[in-house]
Amino acid sequence: MNMNIRLSLEEQKLLQQIQADVPLVSRPFDHLGRAFQMDENRVLACLRAWKEQGLIRWLGAVFSTRSLGYQSTLAAFSLAPERIEEAAAIVNQHPGVTHNYQRDHEYNLWFTLAVPPEESLLAQIESLAKASKAAKWISLPVVKTYKISLILPLIEEEQEGKKAAAGSSSLPEGQSFSVTEEEKALIRILQEDWPLVPAPWQVFAEQWGYSDEKCLIDRVRRWKEQGIIRRIAAILRHHQAGFTINWMVAWQVEGERIDEAGERAAHNPLVSHCYQRALAADWAYPLFTMIHARSKEQAGSAVEELCRLIEPLDYKILPTIREFKKVRLKLFA
Repeated sequence: MNMNIRLSLEEQKLLQQIQADVPLVSRPFDHLGRAFQMDENRVLACLRAWKEQGLIRWLGAVFSTRSLGYQSTLAAFSLAPERIEEAAAIVNQHPGVTHNYQRDHEYNLWFTLAVPPEESLLAQIESLAKASKAAKWISLPVVKTYKISLILPLIEEEQEGKKAAAGSSSLPEGQSFSVTEEEKALIRILQEDWPLVPAPWQVFAEQWGYSDEKCLIDRVRRWKEQGIIRRIAAILRHHQAGFTINWMVAWQVEGERIDEAGERAAHNPLVSHCYQRALAADWAYPLFTMIHARSKEQAGSAVEELCRLIEPLDYKILPTIREFKKVRLKLFA
């Protein structure tokens, strides 16, 4: 890590594990501690300190927007260099934009956009493009997901760290579920940064208007089984954790080889996201990988390894120049 934070091996393992999943039990931090020879108070003290130090950005339930009927895409604008900052500010104002970056390419502003079921995704992009005075734009929605893993491999020399970072491949896109107004209220509670207290489910139950936390835990367990909740976990700030390099790499792969290439790329521990995305009129790179690395040399080595595994016709490295926005999407806000 590039912070002056000295962690014991047990603390490193705790930080690694809490990125993967928080156990769905009444006292989750006590349960976590027992696995690493730490009591509940020490676990909570560590988490509070890491949040104060900026290492942990957020801890809570990670929802699948698609399972809840949201439409989303990765969009990119081609802008005159002098218009980048003004356009980024316009795009940032949209509540459905969670990530917005300047990247080194003709398409120089890249952002993710999600809208609820009743809104038109295309209309929202067109409106933003017009307001930003984009020369042209593309929309690249996900066709297939091979990996979504925000788990940074902190314990580099241990196999368990690499396995945790590898994540899951060939994730099913899943069906869309309708939720009641009561359930939307619960989602609004669970998507916020969780309180670091011994029994968080009691807090949520009271906020939701229930006296028994078991009803709530059972509901969340069902949502996890259905894929509505991907996991309950901590999200780290990449730079503070030492992962200062963020490259998006787009790969040109023949259609019949995309699944094989996506599966192979997903197993690299430095690849946090791997998707097949739709093509556009002047965009012939259907496979996308996000690489988070500690140095340009490490990122370059990862790209070289992926080249050997994927054997692409061509590829483009799109490094981050500036980060304009990075927030969590507020569902049903």
